[in-house]
Amino acid sequence: MPRTRIAPTPSGFLHPGNAINFLITDEIAHSIGASIRLRIDDIDAERMRSAFVADVFDSLRWLGIDWQEGPRDAADHERSFSLHGRIGRYLEQVDLLKEQGDLYPCTCSRTELRNGRCACRSKSLRFDDHYAAWRLRLPQDAEVRVVDLIGRERWLRPAALMPDPVLRQRAELGARPVYQIASLIDDVDHGITHIVRGADLLPSTVCQLYLAERLGLESFQQVAFLHHPLITDSKGAKLSKSAGAASLKAMRAKGQGPDGLRDQATDLLQAMRDEADQSSVP
Repeated sequence: MPRTRIAPTPSGFLHPGNAINFLITDEIAHSIGASIRLRIDDIDAERMRSAFVADVFDSLRWLGIDWQEGPRDAADHERSFSLHGRIGRYLEQVDLLKEQGDLYPCTCSRTELRNGRCACRSKSLRFDDHYAAWRLRLPQDAEVRVVDLIGRERWLRPAALMPDPVLRQRAELGARPVYQIASLIDDVDHGITHIVRGADLLPSTVCQLYLAERLGLESFQQVAFLHHPLITDSKGAKLSKSAGAASLKAMRAKGQGPDGLRDQATDLLQAMRDEADQSSVP
């Protein structure tokens, strides 16, 4: 059975861009007869707040979106569905990558990384260094196949889209797994077949497809993806969860309804389908 998911990060109050993503997911799920799983990506505990988790449920119900799997409210999430209960599962996969030689320890600061001065790939650092994060080594020539939900197929190079990502934080920060591995393993374990993401997450998709290849997770390599254009503000900037005035919560407080967002999601999905149809014409 087809299965998709809605997977918000509770790092702020949700905004219209999140709503558009959820509504497109919902529309696609109905069109292909897929079930929807709600997963709240709370692996980054430092940024999570209980109010942000509650906002997920309030927003989905305001939008009129139902889901068949996952938590029904914030208490249910905390009790039975928090990703922190699966950290051992994620770390097993990180350790497997380490044993295969796919990871390397890195002690670079963020400033060094921003300035392109990371040389840890060629150093003989220890994985048990308290100040070392564990990074995935992305080969320059590695390619993965991205299957598009609306009929396109692309071969992309992970190393061309992102620097070597951290998969396990340094011990001083808790030695925790991070988003890239947690999201991948959850999608595999829950049988996800279709994923809708913003275009800004294409690098994550490509990275996770490479991870799936290295871990032998064939089901993820068959997932159909849709990367939709981002919803921006009046100045063309990406919407941020920190912008409270533009949040879904603020819209609800003003008595606004979701009809405009529903129309926008439908129009955006149709435009993407039309573009795909045009590009397939010889």
